Amino acid sequence: MQQDRKIAREIKTIAKESKACEKPHVTKWWHLLMYPDWLRRIQQKPARFLDSLVKPGMTAADIGCGLGFYTVELAKMVGENGLVLAVDMQPEMLKYTERKAKRAGLLKRIRLIQCDESDLHLDESLDFAMSMWVVHEVRSRPAFFGQIREALGPKGIYLLAEPILHVSRASYESICSDAEGAGLAKISQPKVGLSYATIFSVTDRSDSDFADGRKQS
Repeated sequence: MQQDRKIAREIKTIAKESKACEKPHVTKWWHLLMYPDWLRRIQQKPARFLDSLVKPGMTAADIGCGLGFYTVELAKMVGENGLVLAVDMQPEMLKYTERKAKRAGLLKRIRLIQCDESDLHLDESLDFAMSMWVVHEVRSRPAFFGQIREALGPKGIYLLAEPILHVSRASYESICSDAEGAGLAKISQPKVGLSYATIFSVTDRSDSDFADGRKQS
């Protein structure tokens, strides 16, 4: 009960500070409150598909971080010497992510980045990037994927996941085609709850470095 009251106070505080984006194609921060972390953890099982992809010391990006569920998960995985870029257009999302990371004691491992429609502001070489249920809202997919392609380091990989409840299989294949057109190559298709998901590398990288979505040592 005390925790529920604390969350309610937090929501009210963010709402007062909010100058929310009113563009209809963008999910608002309060919509995500209907999908709490405990339920997402049960349904999507992040450790199942992230453990083989994210290692201590990595630089990772959670693109379209929302309320920070995966930002915090990634911060745990990259460790004290790693870095997570939490990227979102909406300042409300970033404020909530910041508070969540602070409660978890992981804020020092996270850099909050407010992007815009034309620039993700990815200013680090990335070992891993992910976008969870984001790309169906993106206006210019070629530009979006092109920036991810340029930000990936020599052995960097990208996880693209879209919701099966909102995106058709045909639409997801079209999204993947746009990613390939931007210079990304399909590696594997991991199991992510309630999602279509694909792992990509850059096209000039040998597929022999990967198997079943796992980097080979």
